[in-house]
Amino acid sequence: MKQNIKLNDEIDLGNLFFLLWRGKFFIIFVSLISVFLASYYLQSAERKYTVEYKLKPVSETDSGPSLSGLSGIASIAGIQLPTKQSGDFNIFRELITSTEVSEIIFDNKKIIKDIFRGEWNETLNKYSKPLKSKSRTLLSKYKKLLTGNKEVKYMPPNPQRLAIFIAKNIGISEDQKTGYLSFTSETSEPKLILSLIIEATKTSDNIMRQRYIDFSTEPLDFYKEKLRTARSREHREALAELIGQEEQKLMFASRGKYFIAEPYINATISLYPTAPKPKLILALSMVLGLFFGAALILIRHAIKKDS
Repeated sequence: MKQNIKLNDEIDLGNLFFLLWRGKFFIIFVSLISVFLASYYLQSAERKYTVEYKLKPVSETDSGPSLSGLSGIASIAGIQLPTKQSGDFNIFRELITSTEVSEIIFDNKKIIKDIFRGEWNETLNKYSKPLKSKSRTLLSKYKKLLTGNKEVKYMPPNPQRLAIFIAKNIGISEDQKTGYLSFTSETSEPKLILSLIIEATKTSDNIMRQRYIDFSTEPLDFYKEKLRTARSREHREALAELIGQEEQKLMFASRGKYFIAEPYINATISLYPTAPKPKLILALSMVLGLFFGAALILIRHAIKKDS
């Protein structure tokens, strides 16, 4: 008796295959509808291009005297020795998405107007809340009902919103082997985003440059004072070499085109759209159509069997 129950519970693959084969035209029909819907989506989908911009640290010589002792003395005196090493490169990376950088970029009215063009009201000659479609208004009401969150008051474009836009639309990654930075974005407006990336990197570089110029005076005075009172020849030579290096950096900071990071390869925009991917979308729609068609056949058969 138990053996019969076990046999009845097992899936009859032959019967299952026969059932699906009998409903093959329905499955094909559902698949064609799925492919048609995918094709309809592709006709109106926004084409996006990939933008890529790569930077490397500005080359500098690392050779120089060992100044660990001076660093300790300087830290006791409340002075941090200036440096332009990988730490500055990491700070440069963080600055890209900061409000500090966005505040400066925000003065470029053309870029800002292009980024937030959907909110620009030509009649009023200012930014205003864009009108929502009926479907979006209905969706907002349901979202408010489900989450309990109140609708956020409209905020015109400002540096904080620009910083959020940069962080959301521009990917920043670091090559594990070289430590170089790669800026990438998949966008329907590649020229606009590329100009924004260049503007953000240039602004960050200028901020780091100005910080170095403002900061370097006090440590240089400290080195020169130590050089005046140093007794050992080795100590004086080390201090003299350090002063020479820092003055060279200061001169470079004042005149060089790039200070922290510089492009080592030309910025690129993909020749053809990289999103959406038509072949992948059509293939997935075909698979989903086959799956749903087969599922509907099996559900229909189960309902008939139970009734």
